[in-house]
Amino acid sequence: MPVTPPPDYIVRPRLPGSRAQRLLVLLPVLLLLAASFALGHWSAVRSQHADSTGANAAAMQHEARTLKQRLAILQRDRQVTRVATAALRRTLSDRGAEIESLRADLAFYTRLIGGDEQAPGLSVAALTLSSVAGTRGYTFNLTLLQTARGGNPIQGRLALALEGVQGDHAARYDWAQLADARQRDGLPFAFKYFQQLHGMLVLPPGFVPARIHVTLKPAGGGALTRDLAWAGALAGKDTTHVPQSP
Repeated sequence: MPVTPPPDYIVRPRLPGSRAQRLLVLLPVLLLLAASFALGHWSAVRSQHADSTGANAAAMQHEARTLKQRLAILQRDRQVTRVATAALRRTLSDRGAEIESLRADLAFYTRLIGGDEQAPGLSVAALTLSSVAGTRGYTFNLTLLQTARGGNPIQGRLALALEGVQGDHAARYDWAQLADARQRDGLPFAFKYFQQLHGMLVLPPGFVPARIHVTLKPAGGGALTRDLAWAGALAGKDTTHVPQSP
């Protein structure tokens, strides 16, 4: 039986560029894998950051809504407090005015019945002046009072006179120079307890009044006078509150 000879082995030298070629082939694959890993990691981080940002935004929106609700409540409370405070102030002011009016009424009726130890008889209880806009005219309200106990009805006439300055000199004007032609003889009065009289006077040009002289001429009796400051009567400071006559 014939013998098969062993195969021949041929030793060939390794080519110097074969390993480098394999590395060049593997390098893109490695870079692609690295890029894929980096992209996946970046996507995960971005997703986590987006979730965190969304949660923070939702929390901030919720807090903003809560703060708006609290602000609206505080604004309503402030408005209610302001309205209540204004109403309370008006009430206190009205009550104060009412109390002062009641005190003045009490003082007036005390004088009316002679409870303030004043001399009984006819007197001027109040005089107020009001200017007529655009003119030198003034309207006046004057209240007469009789404090005699059990006194009889009284009647007569009333006249006013003014003292002041005109230019550089003192001047005086009587009722006939100040009043309307229909009232030159004075204002008539007739009452038992008190009466309010209304009239008008016109100041002469250039005349500055300082004092008012009130003259009462009751029928069958002597004349009575009372002097008042013009400025006080104009401001209502030299007068007594008088209730409206019935």
